[in-house]
Amino acid sequence: MSNRKMLTFGLAAGLVALVGTCLVAKEKQADAAAAAKPAAAEKAKEPATRTQVESSVTTNGNMVTERRRETTTTTDADGNVIATCTSESLQSYPVGETATAGIVAAPGVKAEPVDTDAFLGLKFGDVFKVAKKDIVQDEDEPSLVRAKFKPAKPLAGFDDYFVYLTPKTHKVAMVCACAKKAIEPTDGNWRRHYLVEALEKRYRTWARRLSWTHPYYRFDVAPGRRVTACLAGATDDYEAVISAWDAEVTREADEERAEIAEEARKAAEKNRKKRMQDALNAF
Repeated sequence: MSNRKMLTFGLAAGLVALVGTCLVAKEKQADAAAAAKPAAAEKAKEPATRTQVESSVTTNGNMVTERRRETTTTTDADGNVIATCTSESLQSYPVGETATAGIVAAPGVKAEPVDTDAFLGLKFGDVFKVAKKDIVQDEDEPSLVRAKFKPAKPLAGFDDYFVYLTPKTHKVAMVCACAKKAIEPTDGNWRRHYLVEALEKRYRTWARRLSWTHPYYRFDVAPGRRVTACLAGATDDYEAVISAWDAEVTREADEERAEIAEEARKAAEKNRKKRMQDALNAF
């Protein structure tokens, strides 16, 4: 066979193989598309959710008001609305020289140190003297134990006061003031709550709002120390809760809780060995 005939034969064979490969690839694509159609159809039947957010900021003198409206709409495959949920929130706060008076020191004026070591008269890290029968284990704070106390200067509208302690040494780690009813502002205007302003001036720091739906604020008062204030819908038992805690003492509580667990494990192991030996002697 001449070289020209061999070359022609080789080209023909390669062309046939290429056409066969293309046909197989097209068949696979068709099968994949056919398999995807039912899944796409099922997905199209699923409800679709769309969220629209509207927000605005207005000013009035040294007052700034933030409004937020969030609407979530759920529709079926045909575009019919099957559910709608709307939430709105609003907060106002002062800005400018009038607002910062008493919170931030003026330029060139040395700010007095802020005492963050205590809250409601109890100092973090101090040993709190309490009878064993008055100590309660709180499920929400597994590393700490809880006791009631009465501050020298109670807060108006608050019913109960709790101190959370390290489980062995009973050092003060957290202090809480709780109100069974929501504490309403006294002025009725769209200003921030008077308790929030009082805490800002007490610690000379701005409140950070943690929720758009609840009056829930945080104050970073010092490294490792925070104060939070939820003034409505705080827990199942209390509408308003103000808490202050120390991170270092809380870490000590975690260590003490681990020590208690280890001691309990060793005691259980010792008791088991004794029971086993008693049973062995009886047999």
